[in-house]
Amino acid sequence: MLAAMAVFFALRGCQAPDELPPVKVYRSKTQQVEQLSLEQYVLGTVAAEMPASFELEALKAQAVCARTYALRKMIEGKDYPRGADLSDDITTCQAYVNAEEFAELHPWQNEQLWAKIQQAVDETRGEVILYDNQLIDALYHSTCGGQTESARELYGKEITYLQSVPCEYCRQSKYYLTEHHFTWQQVSRLAGKGQSIQVLAATSSGRIQKIKVNQKAMSGSEFRSAFGLPSTWCTIGYYSQGITITSRGYGHGMGLCQYGAQGMALQGKNYRQILAHYYPKTQLYKLPY
Repeated sequence: MLAAMAVFFALRGCQAPDELPPVKVYRSKTQQVEQLSLEQYVLGTVAAEMPASFELEALKAQAVCARTYALRKMIEGKDYPRGADLSDDITTCQAYVNAEEFAELHPWQNEQLWAKIQQAVDETRGEVILYDNQLIDALYHSTCGGQTESARELYGKEITYLQSVPCEYCRQSKYYLTEHHFTWQQVSRLAGKGQSIQVLAATSSGRIQKIKVNQKAMSGSEFRSAFGLPSTWCTIGYYSQGITITSRGYGHGMGLCQYGAQGMALQGKNYRQILAHYYPKTQLYKLPY
């Protein structure tokens, strides 16, 4: 990581690690690029990605994830519109809001909430997560539902720090356990005529990898998208008019569980302990800027 970052900084005209290049962020709403310091970007990302009401230690964990994720994307050189380093499009990067947008989203106590997020960013300034001296792929999601997922089972690729770990901390999320009802008529509109559902493959935690709905075979992610489900961790039951899908969690389930981080913080865990739980065998490194 250090060698890669040194080359990256040199190419950007910086004397690493004493300074960092500005971050160019593509804003999808205006289709313009904003230039920010890395810490300004992290501030706006934490404000957009995690509820501002969360505990300070959870927000600090999110700040370290956001900073790590951003730097890794920048070093990898992903191609974003208008030559930007990053984007606020959550399908390809992380969400981002500036102070004015945050105030619109939080009409009450927005100054106090923004100040708390600023504190979380300031108190973790320059901190990133490493594995084997490399920046990790700091994936995160809203709610795991009791067990995070491994990269091996979702991606077919073994990643030491993206293992399935138990999570007893995210029960306060409204997405921890949800029920969704579909009539057979609704199912037929989504997946063709019939009254048959068969899970063909699932991960050890229970997340669907392959499923056949009537005559249509689809991946777990395709099934989630088609039925508007919060996650692929599902069990399927039947009632007289159709099916009941019981879903656990919200998101892909890998890496940091945000509501789990909140639960750990409420139990007195600090951000270092939170990150160590969700990214096993990693280390924190502080960039000297």
